[in-house]
Amino acid sequence: MQTRTLRTFLAVARAESFAQAAHEQNMTLSAVSMQMKALEEQLGAVLFDRAFRPPRLTPVGRRLTEQARAVVTAEDALWQTMRPRDPLAGDFRIGFINTASVRVLPAFLRRAGRERPQMRFQLRTGLTHELEADVRAGRLDFGVVTGPVEAGSDLGSLTLATEPLRFACNSAEATRDPAVLARATPFLQFRPEAGIGRLIARHIAPFLQQASQRPIVLDSVDAILECVKEGVGFTLLPAPDIARTADARVAAFWTGDGTGPGQEPTRELSLVYRPDQRQIAQSVAVLLGSDQGGGQDDAGG
Repeated sequence: MQTRTLRTFLAVARAESFAQAAHEQNMTLSAVSMQMKALEEQLGAVLFDRAFRPPRLTPVGRRLTEQARAVVTAEDALWQTMRPRDPLAGDFRIGFINTASVRVLPAFLRRAGRERPQMRFQLRTGLTHELEADVRAGRLDFGVVTGPVEAGSDLGSLTLATEPLRFACNSAEATRDPAVLARATPFLQFRPEAGIGRLIARHIAPFLQQASQRPIVLDSVDAILECVKEGVGFTLLPAPDIARTADARVAAFWTGDGTGPGQEPTRELSLVYRPDQRQIAQSVAVLLGSDQGGGQDDAGG
């Protein structure tokens, strides 16, 4: 029996939901179900009453929670005793917005393994408001989100990067005027409930006033850009996301009226943290990129 399985069991017991436990543990629902079934088989006991939806703990399951908690607590105490008294040693939970994870995460993990081997990271992805809520509630230690945090927020924030937003259309389009494009082809909108989606919606709104078609809402940057390549719409996204997958079929620009790069709107990529974690957050920011770690500290609240 692995303590990891007991930790999953305790997450299910605490959340009273397999699905919520899977979300918190950054696992698939099927993986959680398989672990719980294997645990029942190992113990020779029925831990969940599956006649209910979601399943409820049986009396045996409730008794196991006390014993499992003692085992997990003992393991944590053992690791704490053996580790150096270093605030940067231990397990840290960090969330990434989807639009940044594909670009930031690989280099972050490589650098962390090389420079901070005493730090171990549990990772998950989500929307900005979800990650901020999880940091606030202690379910995550840090979140890489679309910033900045709102004025008066109880979260601290470090600016990691400032990325320009640019339009992208199929290179065969005769115009680079977003208002004209909106009358001829659909706008491909990243989901507006996301942090970057809200920012995009605000900047695209003036150009869509005379649009002939409703925007097409997608939750994948890659899917949006593949549509642009096929000539089925135009979009507005952070320039690094466009550059990552663009080819000769994609034309990136700001507006067709001659405004220079300084007039482009921007997306701020931020690391959010609880105020008591500021020192560690600064070290994490360094791991997120040597040109980003010295970013401006915008601690709120």
